[in-house]
Amino acid sequence: MELINKPEEFKIIEERQEQDYNYGKFTLFPLERGYAITLGNALRRVLLSSIPALAITGLRIPGKLHEFDVVEGVKEDLLEMSLNLKQVQLKIHDMKELVNIKEPIILQVAKKGIGDLLAEDIITPEGIEIANPKMKIASITKDISLEFEVFAEVGKGFVTSQELEHKNDIEYIYIDGLFSPILKVNYITENIRVGKKTDYDKLILEIWTKKNITPEEALKESTKILIEHFRFISEELLKILPGSESSEPVKDTSTDFSIEEKNEENDKNLYGISSEILDNPIDNLDLTKRAKNCLKRERINTVGELLAKTPDELMKIKNFGKKSLDEIMKEIKDKFGVDYDEIHENERRNSEQWDIELKEIN
Repeated sequence: MELINKPEEFKIIEERQEQDYNYGKFTLFPLERGYAITLGNALRRVLLSSIPALAITGLRIPGKLHEFDVVEGVKEDLLEMSLNLKQVQLKIHDMKELVNIKEPIILQVAKKGIGDLLAEDIITPEGIEIANPKMKIASITKDISLEFEVFAEVGKGFVTSQELEHKNDIEYIYIDGLFSPILKVNYITENIRVGKKTDYDKLILEIWTKKNITPEEALKESTKILIEHFRFISEELLKILPGSESSEPVKDTSTDFSIEEKNEENDKNLYGISSEILDNPIDNLDLTKRAKNCLKRERINTVGELLAKTPDELMKIKNFGKKSLDEIMKEIKDKFGVDYDEIHENERRNSEQWDIELKEIN
């Protein structure tokens, strides 16, 4: 019997793209009583405050020194143009690239002749596109050629122009950074029946986003942020819990081994297997989805964590059968040359021998 039941179903109930926003509806169940509020509130707070994105934070028009100036032939003044530029949504194709953008990206704007200056007139580099191209920036009332630069930065939440890093450029006009790609988040909790118990929770999460990100991408990013925080706490606790390895280096008084032999010895870990093998994620194993889901539900994410479990312990996992066990043993043997069954058979024999010796001593 599990003390804490873990969720078994995650579904996308609805997803749609409207003209001004994207919408996604997700459900997660079954959850222990109260866990729907715990998870829903945590995800909501991270979604609304911490999802990074690109946003326009400045513009430069030759000869214009402040936002109260005007451009000949343009109906709006620079203040109104700045407010419109703030609404332009920039989409980066690969979210992982956001962390690599350290400096502002310079975007060129060019429009010739009478008509509306739209977001699609902003020239973007490869990998970045305008998510709302029909957003109106200004109205050009004379037959002129308008060219200027806008600057985009990576950030999160809302950053006022005063908080932005100021540059030694008198023509640079700062714009408040409207980074957050999330428009609204709502979560609902419902009761759900599991077996004879009717007090389990079901979490329903609704996410509205701008056009530069999908609700699925936003949810994935928010869970990643939470996992990184919890992983840090876990790793720090491992350093201070009794039985964990001391952070103080052990002085080696032996002179019988070469440096290469010592390094090789240090690379050995559980059962004399190299840490390189033990640290392999189970996602790298060619297992069925059923077997992987069973392992992940028990927080078994690496080969080392898998090898630490005996066959009997694995067989006690819900929905895990003999077929899954045989599949794991074969894959570990074929991929790493490690005999899972032999490891635990040796461990069992050592344990029995230790019990015999203890009885003799007593």
